[in-house]
Amino acid sequence: MSERGAAMRQLFGIDIGGTSVKWAIVNENYEFGDRGSIPTAFVSADQLVDALAALVGPYRGQVVGVGISAPGGIFGYEVDPDGTIHRGGALPYMDGFPLGRALRERLGLPVTVVNDGKSCALGEYAAGALRGVDVGCVAVIGTGIGGGIVVDGRVLTGAGGFAGEFSFLSNNVSEPLDHRDTFATSSGWHGLQNLVAVELGISDEAELEALDGRRIFELLEHGSASEVAAVQRGLDAYAELFDRVLVNLQCVIDLAVFAIGGGISCHPALFEALDRKMDDVMAHYTGFLKDMPRPHVVPAQLGNDANIYGAVATCLQVL
Repeated sequence: MSERGAAMRQLFGIDIGGTSVKWAIVNENYEFGDRGSIPTAFVSADQLVDALAALVGPYRGQVVGVGISAPGGIFGYEVDPDGTIHRGGALPYMDGFPLGRALRERLGLPVTVVNDGKSCALGEYAAGALRGVDVGCVAVIGTGIGGGIVVDGRVLTGAGGFAGEFSFLSNNVSEPLDHRDTFATSSGWHGLQNLVAVELGISDEAELEALDGRRIFELLEHGSASEVAAVQRGLDAYAELFDRVLVNLQCVIDLAVFAIGGGISCHPALFEALDRKMDDVMAHYTGFLKDMPRPHVVPAQLGNDANIYGAVATCLQVL
């Protein structure tokens, strides 16, 4: 961190994930200093609080607040300054636990807690793909589809803290909901895996497991002619399903920018397919539907640090 950065207010940013807890010292200009991670090897809320307090402890005299990104349903600070986690997501033992209040009482510092998908969106607004955007959204491709909506610099939580939970969207409203017809199933990375596996003729469980995101895009770039063609068909089918949902979201939110993050979002071929198949999707909007705006889709920019950016941005809003 530069000397100029050291003179600014500094915060402790924490990103609690299912496998690791990442942390960093970040100033109000979003410059990173010390950083690190520990495994998420806890079985209770008390253990997690002890671990977080131990991380922050050496920096208590240096930082002015702690911003936390965590899985689960979480209301905004204005509604619930205790930072209570509902459902717990990947950490079910956190359900109903007031993480913000517990850590604030332990440290004597302001503490904010924000949902991980919403934190990613706010991070991209603060320093990434949504900078300068009045209405923007981030979708994070993982096992499901995480995300968040930012309006005028504030992340939208909704009446029940559920805004931006895109995984639950139904792809087929003509039938009762089946998990196979959710946005999570069709457009999480396993959705791409399954579509490509069909095109490659893969049915063996071990072969399917080996067909991860990295392998899919390796085959697209370096496979045989038949493998490249098969993977491209699967990717195109995936992109069209994804685009159809983006257009539905565009109807509701009228986004200026839709940023896509997550593991497979680092591959330009994904965005080439999304852009090309969007032409096919938008071609159906004719007649009185012709004014439907085309979603503006871009890669998210902050990678694995997005949640820490968002956690710090959330804390800055209440200091």
